[in-house]
Amino acid sequence: MATASARKGSIAILAAALLWSTGGLFIKEVSLDAWGVSFWRSSFAASTVLIIYLIRRSHVRKTEPESPKGLQEWLSPFVLLSAVCYALLLVLFVMATKLTTSANAIFLQYTAPIYVLFIEPMLSKSKMKRGDLATVVISTAAMALFFIGKFEIRSIWGNVAALASGVAFAIYALVLKHERATEDRRWQIVIVGHIMIAISMAVISAMGLTSFSLSSGDFIRLLYLGIFQIGIAYAFFTYGISHVRAIDATLIAMVEPVLNPIWVFLGVGERPANFAILGGLIILSVSIIRTISGSRESIELESVRSGE
Repeated sequence: MATASARKGSIAILAAALLWSTGGLFIKEVSLDAWGVSFWRSSFAASTVLIIYLIRRSHVRKTEPESPKGLQEWLSPFVLLSAVCYALLLVLFVMATKLTTSANAIFLQYTAPIYVLFIEPMLSKSKMKRGDLATVVISTAAMALFFIGKFEIRSIWGNVAALASGVAFAIYALVLKHERATEDRRWQIVIVGHIMIAISMAVISAMGLTSFSLSSGDFIRLLYLGIFQIGIAYAFFTYGISHVRAIDATLIAMVEPVLNPIWVFLGVGERPANFAILGGLIILSVSIIRTISGSRESIELESVRSGE
């Protein structure tokens, strides 16, 4: 029987994927390089997520007792190391999108479920489900249809960055399922990660390696990227993953590469190839089926309950 928390978690992950899917188009349209995009996007995102976190904490204080918290918790080794992983996930994807095609970047990043599939059972000491393996295999094969006759390796560094972003995405999803990843720490990881990015990019700018100068068009695009495409989206994801398994979260989020070409078509009139449309329909169908079936399962959260 589906639990209310599992349903809410799945919906939150889907909402995050919807917002994420708009990233490639806006990143391509911004004239700044990867460093500049990362600085402004994370600056806006850090403020957004911090506001959401403070509002949430204000509500929690009214409904349940709160243990004292301070800067030491925000700077704990677990939060800092997890934030580094989160920061790498974001910066590497921006680099990949700037250095190679958006299709290459998102396809290679979404190798994440494959890593999660094999790592999560070992960490949680649970059995790998045949349904998980079948879903990953079918979805990955379907994504290959996006690139029949079009898969071009224009930049090896862009492809390497995208693959590394996929690894960071998988590790980030698994970190959030760790027994030490309490509800507060999940939010802290996101906020600290964005602050790390902003500070790092500011240092790069101070070294004269990039410029943060913005046109009015760039400002509006980056404001959207920071507040909605990253800030609110990762708030959804951080909430959602506390109620579903890491593999389910990454599989549900695979609707992102399906929706991405739709936004490109609406934004610049580029029509996906027929094979890409077929691949998108397959992935969307598999993701929906997996989401529905997953919500009917009894979600095991022993590794998380102790922290909530």
